[in-house]
Amino acid sequence: MNDRQFLTWLAGYFLVLLTSVCLFSCDLNNAHAESSRSQVDDYPLLESVEIPIDTVLFRYATYFRVQGDIVVIFDLHNSDYYCHTFIYPDFKYISSFGKRGEGPNEILIADNIRWAGEEEMWVLDNTKNRMTRYSGIARGKMPRLEEHVKLEKTLMRALDFDVYNQNQVVIPDYSGEKRFSWVDLPSGKLHHKWMDIPMENKTILKNSPHAAAAGWRSFMAFTPNKKHLVTVNQFADRLDIYQVADGTLVTTIGSGNKEPRFEITPKGYGIPTGGICHYDVQVTNRYIYTIYDGRSFKETQGLGSGYKQGGQLLRIYTHKGELLKGYKLDRFITGIYVDETTGILYGLDVNADEQVVKFPEFRLP
Repeated sequence: MNDRQFLTWLAGYFLVLLTSVCLFSCDLNNAHAESSRSQVDDYPLLESVEIPIDTVLFRYATYFRVQGDIVVIFDLHNSDYYCHTFIYPDFKYISSFGKRGEGPNEILIADNIRWAGEEEMWVLDNTKNRMTRYSGIARGKMPRLEEHVKLEKTLMRALDFDVYNQNQVVIPDYSGEKRFSWVDLPSGKLHHKWMDIPMENKTILKNSPHAAAAGWRSFMAFTPNKKHLVTVNQFADRLDIYQVADGTLVTTIGSGNKEPRFEITPKGYGIPTGGICHYDVQVTNRYIYTIYDGRSFKETQGLGSGYKQGGQLLRIYTHKGELLKGYKLDRFITGIYVDETTGILYGLDVNADEQVVKFPEFRLP
């Protein structure tokens, strides 16, 4: 498979993943799947309260990004704008930005957003292979497009990122050469690739690196002090903690599979089987929070139109990967935000009309 074929396939790979659970997931055998799901019923139940928002019609609210008294909610499938700004914690609407479209200053397909600094935010457009920075993300201001940063072609298709500092971001490396790429700003040039993909089957990694890298698709976040990079695998019950200074890796394995497994087609495509695992990760100065699903492919397929996207198990870890606490949620959630000051857990439910919810009975460890 050449690079052009891979890019076309990778775009379809994750687009279909969001709309149909029947194609991709982690390889859980029946025993692992039952074990992972049984954890959900072992934890105390948290009941949710919907937060009505009548100014924005969310289609697929995916991520919270909170800075001070501002929260930006990223809506993956909104027909007009990807990003919506609210006063936090009242969720009073301020503005929208990141206009969807094919124009030179529009976002074709956004994948993630991160704070770029005080009142500034980066939006990643994987189809145009660029990042766009907006300012004015605050009360009484209107967002303003400041710059586009074109990512070099060797980075292939960036599907996630996090900000290390004003001069560098880290994105997944879907070439299969390494697990991450460090990118300089504002040039968009590759600085260096970092850390091997820690899969046991080195033959698959050597012969089908693109498919292996896609199978290791993860959600990631730096600790606030930038000393550690945390990832949770979308297709495996696995949490990895990398020490940035020396690349030391701490891995925590849940009761399911320890790494994603997938079949390689004759054309070199990787087709995972089983069920989706993680949906989101939040890292604070104190803890690591993850939202986990773990339902098997067979189980979700049997649900038909009753299938709900998201995870129902909230896990709380230390920065050393030690599991401290877990909760079963009363609904399936794709994005989370824990406010450690107020002790409230917020979630995004893409299956509901009112997609922003909170869990008032949540308690920190």
